[in-house]
Amino acid sequence: MRQSSDRTLINIIRNSLRFGYIGIVQSFRKTLLIIIIFSALASCAYKPVVDTAGRSGTFSENKAHEITNDIQHCKKLAKNNTSFLGNIIFWIGSVEAETQYQKIYRKCLTNRGHSVLN
Repeated sequence: MRQSSDRTLINIIRNSLRFGYIGIVQSFRKTLLIIIIFSALASCAYKPVVDTAGRSGTFSENKAHEITNDIQHCKKLAKNNTSFLGNIIFWIGSVEAETQYQKIYRKCLTNRGHSVLN
């Protein structure tokens, strides 16, 4: 009788540990999925704030009249040179918590003579 109750107790402990572990893994997967989804949405929603009233100091004339064309070109350039996984890896290693897409987009506008504020 004692051996039977010991086996039952051991089985109960094993099952609780096993199902508890599965619960932790499922919880971790859900959390990771939510982080990935929000990261993807955040990288798609980046809109730089550009000061169109002044010059950046790099060029002698105002470049604000070309802002629409430059935004389209820089957005396409950033999309073509980034990937979802690359953005996540870049974001994890970034001190400023920005994606590779944001960095390329901002750098492109700055090099075209626009003053990007964010």
